[in-house]
Amino acid sequence: MHAAIENYGAYSIVKWYTVTMKFDSIYYTPQQMADFYALKKDTLLYYDKIGLFSPALRKENGYRYYSAPQLNELEAILTLRDLGVPLASIKRSKDNMDTPSFIALLENEEGSIRQRIDECNSLLNMISAVKASVKEAEDAEKRKLYKVHSGAQYIVRTSIDNDSDEYTSDIVWQNAYRDLLQKSDSKLFITIGSIVRLDEAVKYHGSICREVYATYASPSDSVIPEGVYAYMFFPGSLSDLNSFYEHFLQSLEESSLTPLDDIYEELTISSSVTQNEADHVTKLMVRVG
Repeated sequence: MHAAIENYGAYSIVKWYTVTMKFDSIYYTPQQMADFYALKKDTLLYYDKIGLFSPALRKENGYRYYSAPQLNELEAILTLRDLGVPLASIKRSKDNMDTPSFIALLENEEGSIRQRIDECNSLLNMISAVKASVKEAEDAEKRKLYKVHSGAQYIVRTSIDNDSDEYTSDIVWQNAYRDLLQKSDSKLFITIGSIVRLDEAVKYHGSICREVYATYASPSDSVIPEGVYAYMFFPGSLSDLNSFYEHFLQSLEESSLTPLDDIYEELTISSSVTQNEADHVTKLMVRVG
């Protein structure tokens, strides 16, 4: 018996005929092979070009033909491809394919998929963390003092090389931020901010900061330590930053909360979220006793 492919419009029907010829003597054109497996003809031409799957017969006129036994070979290639195995891996293994090598290919692809799943889960966690941060800033009552017990948060940080003892310029801050990007994986940043020494916050109301930091989605050497924190959200441009600090520190005093450490200043809703500066939101946070 042998198979002949008859084309009916966009479909192909395989009919089996009883004949006296040998199975090995049956050949198919590239288009017939493509139709049989619902492939584009260009796919077979590409497989031939990269040496993955080539026609068994090439005539002097340039016509190419695939032999009937090659049906099984192509089916194996397509099965592995559909399981996600890279074509390069299939090519390396196909000439010596057996059960152990087939399983090895699948196990290798399984490992790659699990790695991609872990990476996707990390990205999902990042998205959730960023979304929660922005949503909290959007929904919170502005200029209201909040207090919460917070667990340790991983951060990455870099020092700011100030050229003034009273003021941190935008250029100096941006240079420090660039250094932070270079030393860390920015894809893991949740929020970006500045660290302001408590004594300088009282004296300069946020005009000078000593470090740039980012809350981080993976373990790092630095943390915002666990403790009770007071924080407040302020709407509007950073041009009003001095008034933000003045109001925050005054609110702490009126609430009988003593700031213990540096102040963490985050532009939680920034130009990356909205171009309207009036909709920006800055968060000031400090550990209190």
